[in-house]
Amino acid sequence: MASKTVPFSARISVEDAEFISTLEYDGAHTPSDKLRALLAETRRRHGSHADYGKNLAQMQEWMGQIKRQLLIRQQQLNQHSEPVLRVIDALPDLLATLQTLSARCTQLNVRELQQAECNVTQKILRINELLLPLAVTEQRQNTTELTQSLFALAQLVIDYKVAKQGELL
Repeated sequence: MASKTVPFSARISVEDAEFISTLEYDGAHTPSDKLRALLAETRRRHGSHADYGKNLAQMQEWMGQIKRQLLIRQQQLNQHSEPVLRVIDALPDLLATLQTLSARCTQLNVRELQQAECNVTQKILRINELLLPLAVTEQRQNTTELTQSLFALAQLVIDYKVAKQGELL
């Protein structure tokens, strides 16, 4: 059942009117349809959900739009950015977890907050696991500041493991 609507009038700039005309939403063809869809999207984005599944769907949609734009531009330039794509793929889970945590934080006790911290840390470590192999396999002449930082992090891990093995002997 459709909710009751009320007339709404506003003056907007030509740029905003052009922006609304370029928006694409399923089933939204007129400026009024597009404005309603835009408001619904904004309402969803600003609402905090305690439901991880809803948050994950929202973050996947958002990051999917970003990834689509990036892939189109990469194709146009005949370039590929594996680190960025890996982060974009991993972020919806992390962001949905943080959004869910934010919605539930007033209800959590100390143990639950500590568990949430561990959960977030594991997700961040997972992103590192996705990026570190790229640093190790990059060709030296193409190293960037990011790649150099990843090499430094990898070296820290190796140094730590060597030191721990030395303590065991």
